[in-house]
Amino acid sequence: MKRWAAVIMLLYITGSTAVSAGDVPECAELLRNRCQSCHYLSRVCEHAGERSKRKWTATLERMVERRGAELNKEEQVFLVDCLQVPASDIIKECKK
Repeated sequence: MKRWAAVIMLLYITGSTAVSAGDVPECAELLRNRCQSCHYLSRVCEHAGERSKRKWTATLERMVERRGAELNKEEQVFLVDCLQVPASDIIKECKK
């Protein structure tokens, strides 16, 4: 819900009215494409919903700075929100 609110606010500010589904990545897509290259999903899934926003932020910053994870700042913020309060697609991905 927060993601869509941010998108709507951005559209309001920029005056744009067109939104395509490709403009907002899914949480699970980022998880698969960026985290799974180094981790099994189970490693991330076991902590989803259990860590605070601060801890997820520190974890992702460490992965980017020390391990070379390819996440820009916006993706980091987005993924932190997805993992702190697991998004529905993250929950679905973690049950596989």
